[in-house]
Amino acid sequence: MGIIFGQGRILTNLLYFLFYKYFPLNALPIAVFAITFHIINTLIVFFLAKKLFKKALPAFLGGLFFALNSVSQSAVTWPAASINTLPSTTLILVALIFYFRYLKSFKEKWMILSFVFVYLSLFFKETGVFLFLLLPLFSLIYIKQNLRTFIKRHWYCLAAMFLIVIFRIWGFKSESGQVALFLTGSSHAYWQTFLTRSILYPLTSFSLTFVPSEPFLWFARSLSKIYYPFIMPQQFILIAQTVVLDLLALGLTFTILILIFFLMGCSVKAERKHIGFFVGFMLFSFLPYIIIGKSYAYLESRYFYLPTFTAAMILAWFAKKILEKVKAPFLKLLFFLLLVCFLGVHFKYLENNISGEILISQERKSFLSQLSKHVPNLSQDKNVFFIKSDQNYYVEGNKIPFQQGTGYTLMAWFYSPGKIPQNFLKEGYLYDIGAQGYREEDSRGFGYFFDIPSLIAAAKDNKFDKKSIYAFSYDSKRQVLSDITGEIRALFP
Repeated sequence: MGIIFGQGRILTNLLYFLFYKYFPLNALPIAVFAITFHIINTLIVFFLAKKLFKKALPAFLGGLFFALNSVSQSAVTWPAASINTLPSTTLILVALIFYFRYLKSFKEKWMILSFVFVYLSLFFKETGVFLFLLLPLFSLIYIKQNLRTFIKRHWYCLAAMFLIVIFRIWGFKSESGQVALFLTGSSHAYWQTFLTRSILYPLTSFSLTFVPSEPFLWFARSLSKIYYPFIMPQQFILIAQTVVLDLLALGLTFTILILIFFLMGCSVKAERKHIGFFVGFMLFSFLPYIIIGKSYAYLESRYFYLPTFTAAMILAWFAKKILEKVKAPFLKLLFFLLLVCFLGVHFKYLENNISGEILISQERKSFLSQLSKHVPNLSQDKNVFFIKSDQNYYVEGNKIPFQQGTGYTLMAWFYSPGKIPQNFLKEGYLYDIGAQGYREEDSRGFGYFFDIPSLIAAAKDNKFDKKSIYAFSYDSKRQVLSDITGEIRALFP
């Protein structure tokens, strides 16, 4: 049943299978895939903006904003996100092309095609589900129709929306415990949390889509120091990047909405309808993420990719209106230069983020290369790794610079059917970042630890020999991995 509603992302999984089967440990094909789809999406954004607003330069600026947006960059630069987010967005953008043709001609075939492409997008990623409600609702603005006609024209969209949402919400409600960062039935305030997030996620994220996170975070921290000097140092960053930044984002959202409302007053009727649609689209596009917790004001970068499309359309319209209404050539030039500087800021932080990813990827390659020199392969049936470091990466206990569990990374790197049970990888054993432990299956065992008392306790409980232990110390400043196996084994009798 879940597959019918897009659960499982079967098209995404098919792409994963093809990439990992034919290009194992080779990121280049995925990079080409991501860049190609991002270019396609950018061209569609430009095409739509030019088609709707009748001006090439504003459409170009909107497309450039979409292409260079630093807030949503991980949707393109992170393979795990690009394989599902980018093609899903492409299908949604194509659906919108058909939707605007429907609004122009009222021919039902275009609405059906729009529905089909949105439905197909669910098999890559389910974030377009809100369109089953949004597209019919906004057709009421473009086309006068009574309730009976409305339901007759859009019953299949409304039915799909109702069934999918009920199915997914009931699925999360039925969960007995916390899964990743998803809201589940274990929450003591399940429905209250849903309602609160339904309001605040769209309102805060609306403005955050326009602003690179780095300068906004700096501003929030600076304001917090001035306004709340009494906050304890250990709580300062948490408060500045959550409560304070959320309040700033809300204020900026209402400022942008007021500016949009003002400019809509001097726009033609067709433009007002289009901008109303894109504002609604942007707010609705954050609703699928209300089931996800967030660690600070910004949702994860990849979740901004689809909303960035509507931000680009609004920016293109905004540029068009300013260039139309401002008559003085000097002021037009000044506005254009300010807009270019705004795009330049996004480009700067995008470049910085990519440069940072390159540096950390080089560090990861260096770590694995050094590890392979110390341990070319696993020669025992039971293998336990202990790694300590002078710093934590991302979370407490994650001692090496990988964004998934160290134990899982080590199993994937050293995988051999004869030494590591396949079920360990399939079930995601030690996948959670910061996880440690030991497990056996059919006389084969694998473990990872960063805490010595936990290692000693596991050895006593599971009775693995100290000869099964490989121990290392990682110096993050020099990026040097040292073998301390003898030192750690000496702790055991």
